[in-house]
Amino acid sequence: MKNLFLDTRTLDRRANAEFKLSSEILMENAARGMLEFLLPKLNPNSKILLVCGSGDNGADCLALARMLYGICHLSVLLPLSAKSPLCIAQLERLRAITKSDSSAHIKFLEQLEGEFDIIIDGLFGAGFKGALNAEFCTLLETLNQKNALKIACDIPSGIQNSGIVNDGNINIAFKADFTLTMGALKYALFSDLAKDFIGEVKLLNLGISENIFNQNSTIKLLERNDCKLPKRKHQNTHKGDFGHLCVFLGKRSGAGILCALSALRSGAALVSTLQENQIPNLPFSLMHTKEIPHNTTAIALGMGLGRDFPLEHYLPHLQNIPLLLDADIFYNNSFTTLLDTNPNCILTPHPKEFTQILNALNLAKISTQDLQKDRISFTLEFSRAYPSTTLVLKGANTIIAHAENLYINPFGNNTLAKGGSGDVLAGMISGLLAQGYNPLDSAINGVLMQSFCAESFLKTSHNFSLNPLDLIEQIRYI
Repeated sequence: MKNLFLDTRTLDRRANAEFKLSSEILMENAARGMLEFLLPKLNPNSKILLVCGSGDNGADCLALARMLYGICHLSVLLPLSAKSPLCIAQLERLRAITKSDSSAHIKFLEQLEGEFDIIIDGLFGAGFKGALNAEFCTLLETLNQKNALKIACDIPSGIQNSGIVNDGNINIAFKADFTLTMGALKYALFSDLAKDFIGEVKLLNLGISENIFNQNSTIKLLERNDCKLPKRKHQNTHKGDFGHLCVFLGKRSGAGILCALSALRSGAALVSTLQENQIPNLPFSLMHTKEIPHNTTAIALGMGLGRDFPLEHYLPHLQNIPLLLDADIFYNNSFTTLLDTNPNCILTPHPKEFTQILNALNLAKISTQDLQKDRISFTLEFSRAYPSTTLVLKGANTIIAHAENLYINPFGNNTLAKGGSGDVLAGMISGLLAQGYNPLDSAINGVLMQSFCAESFLKTSHNFSLNPLDLIEQIRYI
């Protein structure tokens, strides 16, 4: 896991105060890091456009232009006059070196013109707020349409520190192939709204190692090696050693069956489906029951359950057993009772369902759109109120919350935007829960497992063609 920060400027100030690294030194190291990234991609005929703003983000790019001077063909676009002290200083240095040597190729553009091999965006940095005006919207749209390698300096222009794109008004920001971010990873780069703009994120060193520059953060970015699959180590075992999951079925039994099949494939040794009536054509690998089996180690309910499911009969049996809640259960009258009486709950809502949860718990009354603009704040608000509950807020970058600690999964992809994907995820998580994983580890590993299954599917298939059963099938290959 890597630390994520809502605002890295506090880390810059700490480097200034504690480590005696001035802002100018940090800027020179940032520019040097960008140069080292670029050099393998350059030749003397390469044409680079640097779009520089008036603040320190623009200053980073002007410092880079100075370092690139004499290596390739440079064009510098300054749509705003330099304003910050560092931006003014870097522009003066660049102009001074160009005056001393007129043989190198550099142009200071008054307006955007020409074609380029590489475009570097340093227009607006992490301090950008509000909405882009029409002029800058047009500029970014034009840059995005250029056939060039696009690189964002620190953060793509148009994305705010909160992760909102262009204040939510128009979905326009610089669309980078790579974002070269400085010193520490910013949450803004891993919001749902930013996912289509950041490209591949590269963390640059500012002259001090990452583990010293960074402080510990309660927000973490999940990595591939955080996935710990339930690989069986001992041979002298039996099915009773690997858990028994009970899945409640309701009006739309297919959703629960997908969950059950996913849990079975994820390692749960026994999976029972609970419904009053016998289910026709129930897969042979699943068992049917009318009551919660005595040896049940975890329960999943909510998928296709129906909002008026009569849960009262089962409430005494749901208080002291690991529990995954999803979908329709959030609208059930017994939902708050379950949450208040069971300390081992995992909730797996999509955004609309999470707004229902916040409303039911009297935490907030908001629209789905408002939630998506500030997922972090509302997730933290829930986690403060229910610290023992594990929340999985699904999305382009799913957020997992427990005890006011957040874990963000950057590996999700649009293959998963298909009905039934959430039921399969519920099965993966509850299957791990049944095997003895704690709720947080079940959530983290289940979310990563689903993402890696989607990646595995894409190796042989189109991203629009996923069937939930395909996703379950991929579990065996990750």
